[in-house]
Amino acid sequence: MYLDVNQFAHLACDSDMLQAAVDAARETGESVVVPRINKRTGEALWQITKTVYLHSGTTLILQNAHLRMADDVICNMFANKNARTPAALTKEGMQSYITIRGEGRAVLDGGKHNGLYEVNGIARTVSKYPDHACYENCMVFTQNVEHLLLENLTVRDQRYWAFCLNTTSHSRVSGIHFESSSNVPCQDGVDLMRGCHDVIVENITGCVGDNIVALLATDDEIYPKVVNTVREGDIHNITIRNLHVYGVGGCALVRLLNHDGYRIYNVKIDNLIETSPWSMDDAPVAQNPDLVIRNDEEGNIYHEHWITPGEIGYRCEAAILIGESYWYNTSKAQHGDTFGISVSNVMTHARYALFLNNTLLDSSFDNIRLFGNGYAAAYFGEGTMERVRISNVRYDKDCRPLPADEHIFIEWNNTRSDGFACFQFNDTHVKDLEFADIRCAGGMDSVFGGRGEGNVICSHICHEEIPVLSTAQGITVTGG
Repeated sequence: MYLDVNQFAHLACDSDMLQAAVDAARETGESVVVPRINKRTGEALWQITKTVYLHSGTTLILQNAHLRMADDVICNMFANKNARTPAALTKEGMQSYITIRGEGRAVLDGGKHNGLYEVNGIARTVSKYPDHACYENCMVFTQNVEHLLLENLTVRDQRYWAFCLNTTSHSRVSGIHFESSSNVPCQDGVDLMRGCHDVIVENITGCVGDNIVALLATDDEIYPKVVNTVREGDIHNITIRNLHVYGVGGCALVRLLNHDGYRIYNVKIDNLIETSPWSMDDAPVAQNPDLVIRNDEEGNIYHEHWITPGEIGYRCEAAILIGESYWYNTSKAQHGDTFGISVSNVMTHARYALFLNNTLLDSSFDNIRLFGNGYAAAYFGEGTMERVRISNVRYDKDCRPLPADEHIFIEWNNTRSDGFACFQFNDTHVKDLEFADIRCAGGMDSVFGGRGEGNVICSHICHEEIPVLSTAQGITVTGG
């Protein structure tokens, strides 16, 4: 049984039509169909002027439908009914079995940006809309939901993160294609926030302006309260697989970040292929809209530069980024807060294939391949890395870092790399790090570089074209 949204064409706006259909289907158990043609306007377009709230059991089917955020509105396109209410913090307020499914080419379109941005303390310190939070610009926002299904959707120019999932479990995001111009900051794809567990993100294609997939658990004040205790906010049992993607904002393809006592663990990432073109003229540190968009004293945003797909200079910072030195409220991640991460089958020309910072324990990385202007296979930042294994690393025969990669320091992130080494350390404490079956690129100065404390164990390291195994200060290398 299906309920056609056009049955409510007598209502004042498209959002009212959608909400009325969703509310009626709650009583009948029918699925709600949004067809291509909007009979209220006669157009192949549905304008969203206010959030459409979904109930437990809602199944929304978009049949070649184009849903677009209306100009100047500040709201989510979809949210579960209890999201950001006191009920969402209770067991009784959990909602379940919510589905948004596309058939044919179903498009969720951010339209013209409304000027609401994340105040990040780096480039933007004043909000033009102090009474609104940046997450109101997320296209889909969920909290305290189990058995959520988002599939077969095209997302175009989201105004902030496309999918923001909080305390969402036993769920799947699948078959999503992103078409982002990176003309605004923070155009993430799929964000799994505090309390998400047992979630699969798979079969993702296209381009975003920030992170394709992000796992984020912090108490930063820009995020709403979604859990009652720290342990309720842990992110775990996550599968991310089959990503054929790229980003044009100089960020990471997959980002894991936890601070303030929250844990991220038991995460499997498999088959990540970066699909963007590359050029030896790319900037070593890509221009990120976060850093090139500024606000005046009144909080008005003005653009200094626009980044578009295919433009020179958008090489990603990392294919896989785990841990950073900022975005915390009271404390950085402590050693042992991030563990059980398994990454396999990565192909990238990002500046770093792997960026590892703060803490990592009992984790493994296998079959990591760099091409084009990829620089270091792995960067180890400040913090402690223990019982981490990296194996089967390959640089393509024509892979060469950029000349400007030789000396890089980013103050606000405390990222430092000097010289040309396949593995870079920056004040890293290491214990029981293993490197096996590594074939390095020609033109490198050494296999290991930088500085730190501890020892690494190597086996089957092939570096015939590299004169020195290690120039890393304070790091003892055994094996070879």
